[in-house]
Amino acid sequence: DAAVAAAQSTAQGQSQADDQTRDGIEPMPSAIAAAAAAAEGDEGGPLRKFPADFAGEAMEVARDAGLVAAGDGDQQADIDESIQEMIADGIFTEAECQQFASLAACAGAAAAAELLGDGSDLEEKQQAFTDAREPKPEAISEELWKRTCELCWSGSLWACAEQAGDDARAAKEKRAFQRHGRAIKGFGPGMGPTDPAVYEQRATELMPSNVIMFSGCMDNQTSADVSNTASFGLPSDAGPGGAGGACTNSMIKALHEQPEYSWANLLKRMREILDGNYTQIPQMSSSHSVDLSTQFSVTHYESSGKFRALLVGINYVGTSAELAGCHNDVETMRRHLEEQGYPEGETRLLLDDGEHDVPDKANIEAGFSWLVEGAAAGDSLFFHYSGHGASVRDDDGDEADGKDEALVPVDYKEAGLLRDDDVFKLLVGPLAEGVQLTCILDCCHSGTILDLPYMFKADDGSLAAVEDGGFTEMQENPAFDFGKIIQVIQDHPGLAAGVAVVGAIGLAAFTAMAANNESQGGVDVENMVGTAMNLASRFFG
Repeated sequence: DAAVAAAQSTAQGQSQADDQTRDGIEPMPSAIAAAAAAAEGDEGGPLRKFPADFAGEAMEVARDAGLVAAGDGDQQADIDESIQEMIADGIFTEAECQQFASLAACAGAAAAAELLGDGSDLEEKQQAFTDAREPKPEAISEELWKRTCELCWSGSLWACAEQAGDDARAAKEKRAFQRHGRAIKGFGPGMGPTDPAVYEQRATELMPSNVIMFSGCMDNQTSADVSNTASFGLPSDAGPGGAGGACTNSMIKALHEQPEYSWANLLKRMREILDGNYTQIPQMSSSHSVDLSTQFSVTHYESSGKFRALLVGINYVGTSAELAGCHNDVETMRRHLEEQGYPEGETRLLLDDGEHDVPDKANIEAGFSWLVEGAAAGDSLFFHYSGHGASVRDDDGDEADGKDEALVPVDYKEAGLLRDDDVFKLLVGPLAEGVQLTCILDCCHSGTILDLPYMFKADDGSLAAVEDGGFTEMQENPAFDFGKIIQVIQDHPGLAAGVAVVGAIGLAAFTAMAANNESQGGVDVENMVGTAMNLASRFFG
């Protein structure tokens, strides 16, 4: 298990000897190379994604070849049928389709030798799988062929791990298989629609709510735990004083100086307050494109009158990673929210101070569920986290940088981290259209922890561009993965985002899938939404 590293004695660029960084875990190398840059090849050039039907047939062959290798010979007839359908599609020549069938079979044999055999012929089987990759089919790109080979390998490992009774390995390889399946259909980090209007429409359909997140720093930066927030010059009634987070306190100082800012100007003022002592660069991300010249607010512009807030502060008391200012950050933010109309009875605090509910993983997850429960259009929700953040190896391989960003609960050693995928599933995915959720994450490696499609980094160049009129709208997140969000919907069909994307794909088509499944003895939701993934790949072009 990864352990939270001891908090460093000084933050980058700080002169205060007793300030710390909220850096939970050292970055780990990626297990899988980042996906190729998005965009279709030039007209007439090699394909960078397969048509939906062809991709679906390739996935069936890859999965069935693994099942055959694991001992289920009945699947061979299905492989033969899928290969004939691939030949009819005309993407590969007949010889190339047969090569693909051989590739899948060799992957199955190698996986069986690794997981089900005694290992005596493993090297031979692995070499046969390597040899089967050549030559690359002429019609497709190197990256697409690489992904297709990885699809075959993960599909075979999934089947053989199931046969071996290794549930953990099977689950891991299933996720890899799904990821490679998304990639060959044209989904992956940065592989969304290239037309800005289409990008925004698709993002809105996947995330109908309005989610805006301020993070204390970019993913590759650490965030400071300040030894004495008096250096910020906050009014005495703004918070309890003492230690605190640089992000939280720079924001509150700016808002005490003047109550109204545009989104860009608030970030600019925070940078000015931090400048000279702290190197971290605040960042803003959102589910929709936000006009940066409009007014910052933690309340819905058409408020329903419902306000709810979850505030989490973790000092990791008594550990080698102890922080000093996270409880103070929560109190400072609570006072500010009270001034903005958030009632005490609708504000939940999680603190490791022996007086409040403990901020362990289970309570934070329960807090997310409480925060979003029953939320409707016009509601104002707020989430504030002050504690350690982590950047760890991405087990699913669905991050462009090969890492997952994560929150670090107080019981992380026993219960594990709260990774960005889980935070999205619990906090963003359930929200309906018209809900506003504002998040402030005062921790390290927090830049993209909610996996949102738009972003703005408050570096000097970006702030200058906004001031000069170079752009006023938030920019598309170059690493955003539409397919990853659709996969979350597939895994959790009840999410509000799932309802939206199914509606966009076509209710009639989804109803037809349901009727077909019902006629065969029951509604297979996983199969229905998996088929919706194929429809979505057509829908996204």
